[in-house]
Amino acid sequence: MSVLPPNRSQTGWPRGVNQFGNKYIQQTKPLTLERTINLYPLTNYTFGTKEPLYEKDSSVAARFQRMREEFDKIGMRRTVEGVLIVHEHRLPHVLLLQLGTTFFKLPGGELNPGEDEVEGLKRLMTEVSKYFLFYHIKCL
Repeated sequence: MSVLPPNRSQTGWPRGVNQFGNKYIQQTKPLTLERTINLYPLTNYTFGTKEPLYEKDSSVAARFQRMREEFDKIGMRRTVEGVLIVHEHRLPHVLLLQLGTTFFKLPGGELNPGEDEVEGLKRLMTEVSKYFLFYHIKCL
């Protein structure tokens, strides 16, 4: 007794549907930046402890409720994140924000309505550096 593999046209995605296309996601052209990026030594940055920054919401349910209300008012959120690359002993390092003892993230956050991505990232980097402790990891 032999088992035949299923016919390819009868499995997977429905005929005529592109599995990699999504009509709800706006197609954008890739952004290519051709400019010099300055890489600064790690000694240009200081590290220390900061006062804790508390969450806006007391629970996950409260956060989701606040996010629903904000969506009804202003629509889709736009966020940006930055990657800070420095060098030490001729090796690149990435600076991350340390939240608590076990969570690390890239600096960034939510853009204001109508705010440009670059200007918003500059604003957020300035705000974030006031509250968080940077942590560096080696890139090998």
